[in-house]
Amino acid sequence: MDKVVDHIEEVVLVVENQDEAVSLYEDLFGFKFDLSWDMPMYDMRVKSAKVGETQFQIVGSTNPAPDSFINKFIKDRGQGIHHIAFSVKNLDETVSRLKQKGAQIIPGEGFSFIHPRSTYGLLIELLGQ
Repeated sequence: MDKVVDHIEEVVLVVENQDEAVSLYEDLFGFKFDLSWDMPMYDMRVKSAKVGETQFQIVGSTNPAPDSFINKFIKDRGQGIHHIAFSVKNLDETVSRLKQKGAQIIPGEGFSFIHPRSTYGLLIELLGQ
């Protein structure tokens, strides 16, 4: 079988206190979180550090409501890994192959997710190159 994943593009961590988490990872590992952006549709802010080819992202909520996207995730599953993103050479081919193998796919525009039920509890994002 040919290699499907080119590299790990992102490791995404969700936390209650983003500034505290960023400070910890900067202190422990010398990471530089020099990229940040808001995703208003999910009430969240992303802070990103490049580690080799991989973006290590720490995500926090911008909405204090307990039912906001990130806060609900943390309440249900706790702080920690939200998802890992794999860069794939051909997104459409990869999604088609995974569906044939029974993986539950959550489609997006230019990306897709593999539902955690298909991957032992890990949400995986697939990003085309």
